[in-house]
Amino acid sequence: LTYEGIAALLLLFVLLINKKHLKAVFISFYITCFYLFFGAIRDWLMGLNLPLYEYRFIIPAFFVFLLALIIYLKKTGKTLLKLTSFLNLLLLILIIADSSAALWKSFWSNRAKATLPQTSNFNYLNCDTCKKPDIYFLIFDEYASSLSLKTRFGYDNSNFDLFLKQKGFYVIGNSHSNYDITPFSMASILNMSYLQGLSHPTALTIKDYANSNQLIQNNQVISYLSHQGYDIVNYSIFDLNGHHSVLEQTFLPLKTKPITDQTLLGCIEKENGWVIYGLKFKLRKLIEKIESNGASENERTIELAKKESRVHSIRPKFIYVHLFLPHSPFYFDKNLHKRNPEEVAQLNENTICQEYLDYLPYTNQKAEDLINTIQQNTNNSAVIIFMGDHGFRYYHAGDNTFSLFENQNAIYFPDRDHSSLNDSISGVNEFRFILNKLFKTGLPLLKDSIIILANKRK
Repeated sequence: LTYEGIAALLLLFVLLINKKHLKAVFISFYITCFYLFFGAIRDWLMGLNLPLYEYRFIIPAFFVFLLALIIYLKKTGKTLLKLTSFLNLLLLILIIADSSAALWKSFWSNRAKATLPQTSNFNYLNCDTCKKPDIYFLIFDEYASSLSLKTRFGYDNSNFDLFLKQKGFYVIGNSHSNYDITPFSMASILNMSYLQGLSHPTALTIKDYANSNQLIQNNQVISYLSHQGYDIVNYSIFDLNGHHSVLEQTFLPLKTKPITDQTLLGCIEKENGWVIYGLKFKLRKLIEKIESNGASENERTIELAKKESRVHSIRPKFIYVHLFLPHSPFYFDKNLHKRNPEEVAQLNENTICQEYLDYLPYTNQKAEDLINTIQQNTNNSAVIIFMGDHGFRYYHAGDNTFSLFENQNAIYFPDRDHSSLNDSISGVNEFRFILNKLFKTGLPLLKDSIIILANKRK
């Protein structure tokens, strides 16, 4: 709808310049096609093994052809009706073909699946003697482990670890994720398995993202807990089966990525993300200033989780909370003072590490408040998983690859018995430990490995 609206506005603008309707349509059609099919055009040019796909060539070429088209349309006396009929018929056929393919995939094609040999055969039998405590799954996006923070930056995060231990948590000091990109990491954690079918892990495509999103939506943990009688409460950025996300997907627009990925802006964002990020953030901040309600999504999510902890029900609950903390944008400085929008928008490679570290005190304050509230409202009867989906992902000189995966990870069991845990665990085994502890599932542990991922670059 956004693209349709922009195309309509573009047509109206061109009509103000060129009063002839059909010629104005051709000009706006050319501009719109270049934007929407930019990725496909670059892929085709790359196949010629010439540097024509580079921005310094393709962008000027676009304006040259646009100028040539405007001159031609101005001088020609042809009605262009035959060309119009041909393009309309061609586009109609393409729309029908794509719509048919989409319907086929929606209703008859097999769903994307991970290889889950140990979990796909759950018989979902209830454990009659097992207690079923509420489970809070708190994901703090890109929260690196204290060990990683100390090793990489000399940053002392021991006070937060001490807080967790005083609240009864077992801090898994040598924890690490299996994947370094959020959708893939979460798909692996929630399915308790490594993901199969990634043909080129260092050249991820939009299909890989779509498949990971589907794996999260239909994950094994939610399926198992639902059969155990759990109500699912979703305060995450992902849709879960039967439980849609109530949050804005500002920084991880998985639902729109299949549409936007190959557009001009989508391609530029993948390759020049710092520039686009700053521009998008400035525009968003301008909108927030205009709106009366400028509460951040992180704060709203925390309040939803705290409110949920005050709700007591007969059935046990699994509450999945996903926060962009200490993930950028970095709204607060190390003194817990809110930074002005201009400073936040100036995120760049030279300052990101320090701004990330400066954001940790605010992150820890919010985490401590949330954990205190949950334990108080549940009388310490709920299981709480506090976890980063991966480590701090920015790589700088002196880092080793493994550091990108070292994540914060701590688990609280109401009985304070953490004997089933060890000090080194990866995300793929997180819920294997937890389900074995709570429901005697007897799931075997998998080998702890890391898989380095990267998006396909043009």
